[in-house]
Amino acid sequence: MHKILYYDYAAFAIFAIIAVSIMVKGLTRGKLNRQFFMVLIVALFATVFDIGAITFDNLEDRNAVVQYLFHTGYLFFHSLSTPLYVTYIVNLVDGIHIFKHKGRHILMQLPFMVLVVCLMINVFVPCIFSIGPDGEYKREAWMNYLYLMAVFYILVGIIVVIRYRKRLSKRVFTSVIAVFPMVVAAALYQLQNPNVPVEMFANAIGLLFVVLFIQSPEQIVSGTTGLNKITRYMSDIQNAMDNGEHITIIIISLENDKTLREMMGVAEYHKLLKLLANRFLMWGSRWKSSVEWYYLGNGMFRCVFNGKYADQAEEFASFVNNEMKKGYEYNDMLINTLANICVLYCPDDIDDVDTVMRFGVDITERKYVGEVLYAKDIYKKDRYDIIRSMDVIIDRAFAEGNFEVFYQPIYSVKENQYNSAEALLRLHDDEYGFVSPEIFIPAAEQNGMIHKIGTFVLEEVCKFIASKEFKETGLEYIEVNLSVMQCMSSELVGEVQEIINKYGISPKQVNLEITETAAAYAQTTMMDNINKLTKNGIAFSLDDFGTGYSNMKRIASMPFAIVKLDKTFAEMNSDDKLRRVVKDTIYMVKDMNMRIVVEGVETEESFAEFKALGVDYIQGYYFSKPLPGGKFVKEVSRVNLN
Repeated sequence: MHKILYYDYAAFAIFAIIAVSIMVKGLTRGKLNRQFFMVLIVALFATVFDIGAITFDNLEDRNAVVQYLFHTGYLFFHSLSTPLYVTYIVNLVDGIHIFKHKGRHILMQLPFMVLVVCLMINVFVPCIFSIGPDGEYKREAWMNYLYLMAVFYILVGIIVVIRYRKRLSKRVFTSVIAVFPMVVAAALYQLQNPNVPVEMFANAIGLLFVVLFIQSPEQIVSGTTGLNKITRYMSDIQNAMDNGEHITIIIISLENDKTLREMMGVAEYHKLLKLLANRFLMWGSRWKSSVEWYYLGNGMFRCVFNGKYADQAEEFASFVNNEMKKGYEYNDMLINTLANICVLYCPDDIDDVDTVMRFGVDITERKYVGEVLYAKDIYKKDRYDIIRSMDVIIDRAFAEGNFEVFYQPIYSVKENQYNSAEALLRLHDDEYGFVSPEIFIPAAEQNGMIHKIGTFVLEEVCKFIASKEFKETGLEYIEVNLSVMQCMSSELVGEVQEIINKYGISPKQVNLEITETAAAYAQTTMMDNINKLTKNGIAFSLDDFGTGYSNMKRIASMPFAIVKLDKTFAEMNSDDKLRRVVKDTIYMVKDMNMRIVVEGVETEESFAEFKALGVDYIQGYYFSKPLPGGKFVKEVSRVNLN
């Protein structure tokens, strides 16, 4: 008896360790976290019942009622774990909306409901298993149904994962897929060897894979606050809208966020954010799982109520507003937390994710008013019409050739001429006119078109580099911006290399840019892409440096050849404190053996000062605005040939 229980004991230990770890780390918040934790608890129950069933089956003095109880419990929980895991996987890829149709919901629930009915009948008419007069456990004909049901749910999971594989990193995709054959192999083995219960052990190893490679805390929960991250917020809002759910979002944004950070220092400021997060959780605890909290960075918090408690959201917003006005005693100081609070109803006020995200930023930029705001009072429909139409605008841009790549030259201080340029995509729609990249790029990231746009830009740039006109300019390379979504794609390396090879250009003629924010939160897939492309001869630039709050040690460890200082640094002429910061930053970057580009230089004074500070390159309207290909070549020739 003890030998055949070893696998179950090991499974129980693994499940218990994972469960304790999750609870200790506070990783039960958030829809995805709760679903995974539910899978874990159900599997734990299944293991307990399996141990109980085997134990009582091996007793000399057997009790049929107890045996029925434990076997039924095991089959119920074990069978439930499979559809729960598949639901978790479906939600992981944000594909839950495919089951929005009522018929599909029923189809997904029906196999398990049939099993529940069979288990209830089995007590009176043994169809799945039976307990003989001598206490012997015996499988009956309908036991095969359990395996067929499991196969059904596994196939659904595999189909969904493959269908949405581009939304997953290579590591996550591989980990998800690997779990299924492991579980299937264990089930087949146990089917042929019923005295060796390895199924739960295989499930435990599978969930351990998920914990190690998928359900990692840093991907879901903010280390600063312990609340859900912005990526989880976006995903949850998207799922709610896809499913037609009515939710209420309370937007809480610290208007004096920057002041608090400068006054307290980063470390103490993070402690304050943690304090605020804990109070938010405490205030919202009366609604338990019906309220979710998120931290989006830069002093921006979000609280989401489901439709059931929407009528109480306004009352809660007023309560939070009054509490925030009181300030906080922190280290013998009274800290004023000036929070703009706004109530947003979805989809009544706004019915698309992109607009929700941008609306929240608008609130952050408002001056503190001390009153609860309402989206319906400040949301201007005409302002967002273009955002609502972005899917159509982008499709039309590809169909009608409305996209055009412009180039802004970059001036080399040492060479006294242009040595490179940045490619910038422009969109001019016949109906809406010029559409800012700040609008269509986020929209493209939301609707999945960003990969197509990125490929288009890279191909246009490589085609231009291969042209006779570009060769005559003498420029060394062109910089191409990569979005976060592109950086996270497992297909990025192959696509970039394919396009470069197609036009027969050198990898050194292409320089890829990623933003400081993307670099600060780089995940494994992004780092793999950067390292592989660097080895292939493609250099990387860190764009918008100074706009985020990067871990400098992390940035220094990444293979950037160039750091581009954000245009805000170009305003140092009027600010002595900023001038010192810029000087120290330039020294630090150069000490890391990286070249420096300053963006947004518009005056001769700025150019002279940055030149004196020893920067390598200058980019901005002082030299040239972004130009279409033909005008760009003329501008470069004008400067470089004189």
